[in-house]
Amino acid sequence: MDYIVRPGDTLYSIAQRFNVPPQTLAQQNNLTSPILFVGQLIRIPVPGPGPGPGPGPGFPGADLNRRVTRLEREVDNLQRRVRRLEQNRYY
Repeated sequence: MDYIVRPGDTLYSIAQRFNVPPQTLAQQNNLTSPILFVGQLIRIPVPGPGPGPGPGPGFPGADLNRRVTRLEREVDNLQRRVRRLEQNRYY
């Protein structure tokens, strides 16, 4: 996930907001200094499926990630239906 640094953000506050260790954010973004700039793009590692427990209900953004995934599936289904309708229109 991408995040744009806002006024008042620090590496630590962003790490807390997304429940990611600050060291992980620094490594993920090749940061050699904790100084961030407003407008800077920061990549936030999103936990993927894997062995071990995933984020719980208290994880910031967990519900948002589920909703985005569901909406992406719905858009894919709608696009397939539109393509079928367009094909049928020409036959």
